[in-house]
Amino acid sequence: MTDKLNLIETIAGDDKLSAFAGMMKSSAANEILSGEGPFTVFAPTNDAFGKIPDAKMNTLLQEENQTSLRELLAYHIVSGRLTAAKISGLPGAPTMTGVFVSFSDNYGLKVNSSGIQARNIEATDGVLHSIDTVLAPPAAAAALAK
Repeated sequence: MTDKLNLIETIAGDDKLSAFAGMMKSSAANEILSGEGPFTVFAPTNDAFGKIPDAKMNTLLQEENQTSLRELLAYHIVSGRLTAAKISGLPGAPTMTGVFVSFSDNYGLKVNSSGIQARNIEATDGVLHSIDTVLAPPAAAAALAK
């Protein structure tokens, strides 16, 4: 028997990712991770969510069925198991929304412009990386910052 947890359990068990875990559950984005894996999850820390203005967060959280929030969270999930070593050799990857995230390794490993903090946290159905900024598809990025 393995002592590894799945991605949902791994995220829920990390205090620094409690906001992400709660939103994944409330928006039903966890259903994505119940599908055919493996997956790579770029999970924003609680501090990352703190960078989003309260009014924007409230809009996302109070929307009926949280469709926009689910879409935003799905943008943090990539199909396949991408370790930090693999990420540093790729220009990017499509997320579960179909929109690509970009990878760079200039002054630290980044997804879009978000720094990857904790790397290669293994789960039974993929790998988790914590990041310091909430990712947003280009079309939504400006709206989140206002």
